[in-house]
Amino acid sequence: MQSYRLTINDDWFYLSTEYNIADLKTALSAAVHSGGGFVDVVSSMRSHVSMLITAHSTVKIETINAIDLPDLGDDTTVTSTQYLDDNYWLD
Repeated sequence: MQSYRLTINDDWFYLSTEYNIADLKTALSAAVHSGGGFVDVVSSMRSHVSMLITAHSTVKIETINAIDLPDLGDDTTVTSTQYLDDNYWLD
């Protein structure tokens, strides 16, 4: 089984295997072509994230094998550490 990891600049999100990657690519491209815009993403943990995408955003979509995914049962975070602080976090 495989999943996807979306990286925008230095921040990353795991996406479920059911995620429509073609639609995501279309939304990201449309945001850039229109001069910037918000793109909505639902992570594998079912949290909703709206990200502002501009022509200066670095975007990467990777295919991740299930064996390389973090174990959700332990305390390992499934997002980049830039989102973690005492009052706020996204997965």
